[in-house]
Amino acid sequence: MIPILDLAVAEDRRRVEHMLAQLRLDPAKVGQTAVVQQILSDVAARGDEAIVESCRKFDDPNFSAAQIRVTTDEMAEAAKRVPAEQLSAIRRSIAQVRQYQTHLMPKDPPPLRRPGVELGMRFTPLESAGLYFPGGKASYPSSLIMLAVPAQVAGVKQIVVCTPPSKYGRTDLVLAACHELKLTDVFRAGGAAAIAAMTFGTKTIPRVDKIVGPGNIYVQLAKRLMAGFVGIDGILGPSEILVIADDSANPRFITADMLAQAEHDPGSAFLLTDSSDLANAVAKEIKIQIEPLSRRAAAEKALDEHSAIIVGKSLDELIDWANRFAAEHVNIQTRDDQAVLKKLRNAGAVFLGPYSAVAAGDYVAGPSHCLPTNTTARFSSGISVYEFLKRSSVVRYDASGLRADAQAIETLAEAEHLDAHANSIRIRKD
Repeated sequence: MIPILDLAVAEDRRRVEHMLAQLRLDPAKVGQTAVVQQILSDVAARGDEAIVESCRKFDDPNFSAAQIRVTTDEMAEAAKRVPAEQLSAIRRSIAQVRQYQTHLMPKDPPPLRRPGVELGMRFTPLESAGLYFPGGKASYPSSLIMLAVPAQVAGVKQIVVCTPPSKYGRTDLVLAACHELKLTDVFRAGGAAAIAAMTFGTKTIPRVDKIVGPGNIYVQLAKRLMAGFVGIDGILGPSEILVIADDSANPRFITADMLAQAEHDPGSAFLLTDSSDLANAVAKEIKIQIEPLSRRAAAEKALDEHSAIIVGKSLDELIDWANRFAAEHVNIQTRDDQAVLKKLRNAGAVFLGPYSAVAAGDYVAGPSHCLPTNTTARFSSGISVYEFLKRSSVVRYDASGLRADAQAIETLAEAEHLDAHANSIRIRKD
């Protein structure tokens, strides 16, 4: 089912390299770019009409323009239908994510002072943000929470939400989460068409300054193509987990975490270990734990095609590989988790120890589960309040401070043949 690959075996090592290369495949090479460009152009030209056509084609053949906006009454009624236990879980998730994101909220640093000069920085929230979360294969109120709460804590004035009008996008659970979050600009629109709507604006859906959130290849390509016209968070694609473990780890716990990500469609799961015994134990345990899963077929496909148990000679060697994989979720189960953490440079989120289940991070721990994938944790980070804040430097000179720097400014300006720059200093100095 899941291959066990030994890095000491040349052929196995080549297979690991190939899997890593597949993870890093450039989405622009997948072949859907032209299709996405056409959708973007269509929405830019025809607005709501194009949104309706897209929704009818992919989600609901009876969809109409009147259904694009979700009313607050619809959200309130949906919340009443949600079982009390589920509503309580939604509220717990919102509260704990809000607590964590508030803890992260940065304060303006104290100014740096030189004689006659004061230099600072201030954080200001975005005016508007668009939150997209998928609804094609499951209902994801958790993803909405993980996007909306950081935006609210950051102080974003207008939060626009789009999710497809599929059976999962329409669920009471999703609308109840909208209600509990007190969201008012919630819209039914899916895929690349939703990204276009939030970029260009339509009669019904407002344009925004930045778009964030996970989605399929069409959504991610649309975000990539619109980057620059609108801000984006990055490429948030298929779910991933990478476990680093030694022979002290619990194979049942590792298996459970791997299957929790493999059941996504698509998903991938990797175990990196220096213990052949642990590798074999996890492989056997997978066969046991996968049997009763309702999404067994998706998990089996992920394990067969996009996952592996990788055995290396040492944890140091495996940590080097983990840094190359730069996985969305990294779980560390070793005798010295902190020592491993010190050497781990690339990860979307890190879970330390046998009881730090990745699913806790998916729902209630506090950090957002919207994280970089496809090895992009090499250079990007998960969603947090920082995603919705801008940094502006603040510069204040008095006359004495400018006189002290004047000669250097004039010299550099003249060296670059920018006379007006130099004159803007002289006129003040004189």
